[in-house]
Amino acid sequence: MEPLAPATGTDTFSAVANRVVEYLRRRTPISDWSVNRRIEGEQVFLHATPGTLVKVGDRRPWDQSYCHRAFDLGADAIVDDVTTHPQYSDLRIGATRSYAGAPIRDAEGEMFGMLCGLGVDPLDGAEVDAELLAVLGDLLGAHLSLARRAESGDRERRTAEALSQTDALTGLVNRRGWDSVLADAAVRASAYGDLAAVVLCDLDRMKEVNDREGHAAGDALLQRTAHALTGARGVHDTIARYGGDEFVVLVEDVSPRLLSRTLQRYRDALAHEGVEASFGWSLVFPGDEPVDLAFQRADRSMYEDKRARRAARREPDAAAG
Repeated sequence: MEPLAPATGTDTFSAVANRVVEYLRRRTPISDWSVNRRIEGEQVFLHATPGTLVKVGDRRPWDQSYCHRAFDLGADAIVDDVTTHPQYSDLRIGATRSYAGAPIRDAEGEMFGMLCGLGVDPLDGAEVDAELLAVLGDLLGAHLSLARRAESGDRERRTAEALSQTDALTGLVNRRGWDSVLADAAVRASAYGDLAAVVLCDLDRMKEVNDREGHAAGDALLQRTAHALTGARGVHDTIARYGGDEFVVLVEDVSPRLLSRTLQRYRDALAHEGVEASFGWSLVFPGDEPVDLAFQRADRSMYEDKRARRAARREPDAAAG
């Protein structure tokens, strides 16, 4: 039997979080339990029991959540029936009737998210142990801090190895290196809810350049594209040549609300160099499996952009005719 690979911080935190929510599902009258994160104004569900009210990857505005009421506004942390409780009755989330929550804090004491229970039935006098929830929330926070610290050095090593794998023509990270950094980002998104997005760039008319001007001209276009993208790179961006005339960017620590600015920055950089390209993008969602799902969504988004660009080019031609 081959030896097991050593567990990473993300592995251990995910395992502990899943064990906690499953224990609460079995031992409390509340049906759906989760560990969620508050990040950039959203509540993102990372680890959840199989249920009807919430699943891994769900997102909602934080200020429209029961956890916001409990943690930020000081409302009751355990609620028999949210539809009749005066602090909650104006907020309806699906078929939720009962609620319980406890905060999870990081090493600096800042709020990471919540240990959250949503029930399909009122509690009807059944008790949920508030002290136990608080203890489990504190333990999850402590384990989160240890997991982050334990993996920091190993992550730096893995990142350095991935970035050392480069494409000979452009000097960018190659396909193999890209696969590694995307897999790492997907794992951290699932374990901790760390923000990441994939931006895909596909050159327009590359075949025409090769056919009309030769492959040397095509290579020069690829190098010019790489230079423009590198010049526009943000501090948390990793740029790779995925293959052929496709380039990809992993954008980390970016708010979904600000991602459009990042996309426009890369569009402008290519336009300044006279490079025509179509773009697509996707967030990396918790629970993405396989890990390249974000790339697949970005690819579909890119083809929609390409079709729209082609249609826009045809319209003036039709008008002139």
